[in-house]
Amino acid sequence: MKSKGRFILDSIINLSDNLLIITPPFINSLLASIIILLERFRRNLLTHVTPLTLESLSDLRDVVGRYNSILFVEPPSIMKLGEITNSLNGKRLFIIGKEDVEWVNADTYLEYSSSMSQLIWQLLNNELGQDSLRFLEASIIYELMVIPDYDISSFNGWSVTEPINFPALPGILRLPLSTSLSRAFSPIIPGITGNETEARNLVRIITKKANATYRELGEDEVMTLLKYVGDFMLRAGFRGDYLDKLILTQRKWSNTDVDVLESILAIEAQLSLWEYVNGIMSPVLNPQSVRDTDNVIAKYMSVIGEYLGQLGKANDIIIRQGYQSLTLVDRLCSTISFHTESHNQAFSIEGSPLKVMCVFNDEEITDTELVLKRAGYSMAVRGLRQ
Repeated sequence: MKSKGRFILDSIINLSDNLLIITPPFINSLLASIIILLERFRRNLLTHVTPLTLESLSDLRDVVGRYNSILFVEPPSIMKLGEITNSLNGKRLFIIGKEDVEWVNADTYLEYSSSMSQLIWQLLNNELGQDSLRFLEASIIYELMVIPDYDISSFNGWSVTEPINFPALPGILRLPLSTSLSRAFSPIIPGITGNETEARNLVRIITKKANATYRELGEDEVMTLLKYVGDFMLRAGFRGDYLDKLILTQRKWSNTDVDVLESILAIEAQLSLWEYVNGIMSPVLNPQSVRDTDNVIAKYMSVIGEYLGQLGKANDIIIRQGYQSLTLVDRLCSTISFHTESHNQAFSIEGSPLKVMCVFNDEEITDTELVLKRAGYSMAVRGLRQ
């Protein structure tokens, strides 16, 4: 007999109605949403994904109106925007999340305690298609790096018979190591992320040439690389868990020859492309149709590097418009959370009354229109109703 959770997930994946998936623009939420998207693609069912970003909120009511069924993946715990809530009247609503939400009445609610990727594996495991498995493994690797006390035991017994080629920006694993390092998010490397010149200097010191790739490094060179990156961390004031996460990147995954560090860099590059250029920002009809727009990623990474340099030096950082603000602030919030003493941080949006806050004590969330729960902190937004 199927469990209640399996029955609910089956009903979502096999729903014959057109389905809109609304998800926060965070990597773990996006990867899980894409798995559901791909499983519905296998069944030739009409499905779109749209991110719940500050930029998309104004259009969300009209987008919702085009669909009969809506799936919220990890929806906000607070959403004080009546026009969006009213647009959901008459729709069939599904929610997959960690906790119930009061601002919307769902027809079906699927709750999980740890991660959505673990839930999908526990309910579907070997019934997933190969494309879905790739995204699932990518999601697990990502969660291992960013979620405290992540329980990997749920995946015991998952055997991979051949190396999985992660969906990556064309050629990312063959790019110079300096380019990959300058795009690193998990972990973020202070002074290196967003700074390819400094990354190139680091690679030259280790390998005696500036254009070396990760695959070309010997074991001693890999350990030297980790030592140098660790030194960057220490000089920037990062301690404890952050350095532990760095060392974990050297672990092999499921007896394949795909290195975790390479995988993380590839995943991050791909998702940066999707989120900021032409993939997740609009309905996803064909995930394989990603175009190479490398200059846009480089520009985005330079912005990330600039903001990282400002963290801890100012009470209020202004985020430029034109980027997916929630995703960018989430990156910065997760960086703050690695400090020994976490503290709340506010980010203003350029030319807008909006203010996004990293909140490490939910009791301090007041007068906010939007709250998204994250691992170890919340993101709260003020100024949406002005």
